[in-house]
Amino acid sequence: MRLINKKGFLGRQLRTGRFNRFDCAEPPSSLFGNVTKIKQDGQNVFTLEAVGGGSNIHILYLHGGAYVQRFTLLHWLFLSDLIKATGVGITAPDYPLAPAYTYKEAFTMVEAVYKQLTTKYDASRLILMGDSAGGGFALALAQKLKKDNVPVPARIILLSPWLDISLENPVINSLDPADPFLGVESLRQVGKLYAGGTGTDNHLLSPINGPLTGLGKIAVFAGANEILVADARKLKELALSQGTDLEYYEYPDMVHAWMLLDFPESKQAKRQIIDLIKATDQTR
Repeated sequence: MRLINKKGFLGRQLRTGRFNRFDCAEPPSSLFGNVTKIKQDGQNVFTLEAVGGGSNIHILYLHGGAYVQRFTLLHWLFLSDLIKATGVGITAPDYPLAPAYTYKEAFTMVEAVYKQLTTKYDASRLILMGDSAGGGFALALAQKLKKDNVPVPARIILLSPWLDISLENPVINSLDPADPFLGVESLRQVGKLYAGGTGTDNHLLSPINGPLTGLGKIAVFAGANEILVADARKLKELALSQGTDLEYYEYPDMVHAWMLLDFPESKQAKRQIIDLIKATDQTR
């Protein structure tokens, strides 16, 4: 990552206005037993299922990409692994992205998708999961659902979540040299694009500032060598102070969204995520 200057990729994309270099906009049919595609507010929504199913649980998955990038092949491979191991169905919306859209359009679209899922599945059978920006989005969505008196999912699983788009946590400065993946200033820039003029402390943008009670079980995975671990640790402390059920998994030496890669630690994290899914199925 250091050799190819992965940390500078987002900055270069901002300068060129091209964010689609790594896109894999649709799930490869070879990875999934069944794929269906519908439109919601003009955006694609994919439902991925194993042949024959096998689980009572359904996942709403929100992908990462700093709110400016679409699905990548790594996302589809990761979701395929979860389905093969658990038999769950997964709904994966291609939600509106900056700079063409802001969080308002993204929430309108994804909240509608979630409400449609609640007409098919009891909330006790639903898991809300996301990586990176999608992890922050997932927690913010759960907070909004609770405020709107919509049944919240049984479990929320956050993978290297971006919990505060302002990145003002002072601990980040000490973590930055060890992170080969994420650049602070470019993330702040895209965060402002996604905010569209709304203050970045708004909890729909930075859910670390929102309520944590009554959201169901929360699990957080973070790598010790990513700048976002600063706010993951803060979330853990806030959850403890509010009496919220939060399971916290921090991996030494791991980088941002490592669970989507193919390290031994990636496979270990994936097994833990699979166990959380299976536990949700058993406790419904």
